[in-house]
Amino acid sequence: MPQSAKKQPAKESRNIQHSIVRPRFFATEDRTELKTRLQQLANEIAAGLSSLETVESKELLGEFVTDLFLSVSEADRQKERRQRQAEGIAAARSRGVRFGRPRTALPENFYEVCAAWNNGEISLTGAAAACKMPESTFYDRAKKVTTAEK
Repeated sequence: MPQSAKKQPAKESRNIQHSIVRPRFFATEDRTELKTRLQQLANEIAAGLSSLETVESKELLGEFVTDLFLSVSEADRQKERRQRQAEGIAAARSRGVRFGRPRTALPENFYEVCAAWNNGEISLTGAAAACKMPESTFYDRAKKVTTAEK
């Protein structure tokens, strides 16, 4: 065994084991059920902290409370941001703003080729090649044109 790979002396570590690894709270739960679940979680945490030294347990509890408040404030911030974003998108749409990639213009011969394809005079592959478009794009645009005409 090389010199650098010497075994380090084992350090004593204490791990708190919880029966609830990651509690999930859903918005559909009523207030009393949520309160009950939080009390159960608090009892489990208190049981785990009681096996630790006082200083260490206070430190862990302080970190937990800090993380809890940070999580709640972050969730509130994200909810507010999503709401403002949705309002902005709705306002833009009401002004007529279009989102996404702009459509390419149809080739000049598109309507003639589309009519020939609808009448069965030309295949989809031939029609797409005549318009210099991918088959899927030709098919999509042709269907939209024919449904708009009806």
